[in-house]
Amino acid sequence: MNANLILVISIGIVSYMCFTNRDLFNKLLFSPYVILREKQWYRFLTSAWVHGDFMHLFVNLFVLYSFGNFLELVFSSWFGNGILQYLLLFVGSVIIAHIPTYLKEKDSYNYSSVGASGGVSGVLFASILIQPLQPLYLFAIIPIPGIMFGVLYMFYTHRMAAKSSDNINHEAHMFGALGGMLILVVLRPTVIPAFISQLMSLVG
Repeated sequence: MNANLILVISIGIVSYMCFTNRDLFNKLLFSPYVILREKQWYRFLTSAWVHGDFMHLFVNLFVLYSFGNFLELVFSSWFGNGILQYLLLFVGSVIIAHIPTYLKEKDSYNYSSVGASGGVSGVLFASILIQPLQPLYLFAIIPIPGIMFGVLYMFYTHRMAAKSSDNINHEAHMFGALGGMLILVVLRPTVIPAFISQLMSLVG
């Protein structure tokens, strides 16, 4: 069993448990106010194992399963088994995704968020950085190059974060994506020239 599948299964199990156990849900969610005052730093990570509803959970696990398997295979070809590097990228993306929200909401008593979206975005965008021309599906229907999907996604999350018109932490999506790409570059700096080379092939 690979590391990505273990992640998917564990997130699914814990999230399902939290659907019926509100005390567990509240102990694991991301609450900057509580983190600061109770020093419960673990919430930066455990909140990725909690989701608001089945649809939220399904979307995150579907994307994580699809792109995480690919990324772990690539890491295995680069680093041996690649498990440590893959987990580092996922966990690091989750933590980085939460930092801006923590700084902004640390005095907001009523603010909280849940979901693995930061880590999932990190995995997705690391995959795009490796294969920018690989088709992804906009609205699950329209095939477009990964790089174009990434640009549209970042534009959308930036606008939605600025509007703050819903209960979704769009900043976590955006910074999780940036975190995933940053960690990938640190682990494998050669992805940058490889990325540029693939883009240049379009005009060559």
